[in-house]
Amino acid sequence: MSEVSRDEHTTTVTRAPARRLVTFGALAFVGVLLVAFAARGPFTAVGPLLPRLRADFGLSTTAAAVLAAAPIVCFGVLAPFVPRLTDRVGLHRAVLVGVAVLGAGVVLRAAGLPGLFLGSLVVGMGITVVNVLLPAVTKSDFPGSLAVVTGLTTTALTVSASLGAGLAQPLVTVAGGATGSLLLWALPILAALLAWAPVARRSRPAVVSAAQPALRSMLRDRVALAVTLFFGLQTLTFYTMITWLPTILHDDAGLSLSSAGALVAVATAFGGPTSFLVPWLAGRTASQGLWVVAVTVPMAVALVGLTVAPAASPVLWTMLWGIGNGASFPLAMILVLLRTRDSAQTARLSATAQCLGYLLAASGPLAAGALFDVTSSWTPGMAALVGLLVFQLMAGWAAARPRFVGAA
Repeated sequence: MSEVSRDEHTTTVTRAPARRLVTFGALAFVGVLLVAFAARGPFTAVGPLLPRLRADFGLSTTAAAVLAAAPIVCFGVLAPFVPRLTDRVGLHRAVLVGVAVLGAGVVLRAAGLPGLFLGSLVVGMGITVVNVLLPAVTKSDFPGSLAVVTGLTTTALTVSASLGAGLAQPLVTVAGGATGSLLLWALPILAALLAWAPVARRSRPAVVSAAQPALRSMLRDRVALAVTLFFGLQTLTFYTMITWLPTILHDDAGLSLSSAGALVAVATAFGGPTSFLVPWLAGRTASQGLWVVAVTVPMAVALVGLTVAPAASPVLWTMLWGIGNGASFPLAMILVLLRTRDSAQTARLSATAQCLGYLLAASGPLAAGALFDVTSSWTPGMAALVGLLVFQLMAGWAAARPRFVGAA
C-alpha cells in the first residue's frame, strides 16, 4: 500500500505542474491575441476622423498631422526604455502596464482639445510597450510555434486596424461625436486587461537581462541595422497611408468620407490572410529575400497608381495597398524573431527596430501633411513614398539573409 500511495502521490505532483503550464500557456495565448487586438484600433481610428476633428476643433492640416503622428513619435522615443521596465517588473507584468496606460490614454482623449493631444501621447506610450514586448512574449512562451503565433498576432493587429478605420465614421453617430467614437476603444482594452491580469500574476520575474546589448551596440550590428531599416521604412509607409489615405481618396478620387474610410477598412482586412500566412511560409525558408520582393511589388503598384491616376481605379489601388501592407508588417515581425537567439535578444532588437523605425515613421504623416499645406496636392508626398520603397527593398533583402544578430 505504501508503494502504491507513493506512486500515486508522485503522479499527482508531476501532473499538477503540467496542468499549470498548460493553463498558463492557454491564458497567455488568448491574452496575446486580445492585447494585440486592443493595440491598433485606437490609433487607426484617428485617420478617418481627422476631417471631423479638424472641423470640431479648428485644426490646420499640419496640426492634424501632429495629432496623428504624436503616438508614432512615442513609439520611437520610448521603445529603448521598454526593456528597462521589463527588467524591473518582468515581461508579462510590463505588458499589463502597457495595456493599462493605453486604456488611460483612450479615456483622456475624450477630455476636450488638450485631452485629445495629451491622450494621443499616452496612447502612444501604452502601444509602445505592447509593440516592443509582444515579439518577446512570443519568443518566450511559444518557442516551438513562432510562425503560427506571430501570424495570429499580426492578424489580430490587422483586424484591429481594419475595424479602427472602418468603424470610426459609423461610430460617430452612435457615440455622439468624433471623440466619443475614439472613446469606445476602451471596451476591447478592458477585455485585454482582464485577460492578461492572470497571466501577469502567474508569470516569472524579469526575463530580460540588463547585461544584454543596448541600442548603440545593436546599431553596430549589420543584421540588426538591416532589420531596423526594413521595419522603419515599411512602418513609415503604413502610418502615412493609414493617416491620409481616406483623405486622399476623398480629395483625389472623389469618394465620400464614409466610403473612403470603409474602403480603407476593407483593404486592411483584405491583408488579414497574408498577415497569417506570410510569417508561417517565410519562417519555413532559410532566406526571406523573395518574400521581401513579393510584399514590395503590390505596394509599389498601389502607390504609383495613387500618385499618377488616383481616380482611375481607387478600389484596385487601395486593395493592393492593403495586400502589401498586410504582408510587409508580419514579415518585419518574423525577421525580428528569426534573427535573434532568445527572448532577451528579441526584446532588444524589437526595441531597437521600433525606436528608430517609429521615429522614421513619424516623419511620414507630418511630411505628407506639411507638403499638402504648401502645395495643396497629395502628389509630392505619394511620389516620395514610391522612392522610399527602393530603400525598403534593399534593407529587406539584407535583413532576409539567414544570420543572427551578434554573429561574426
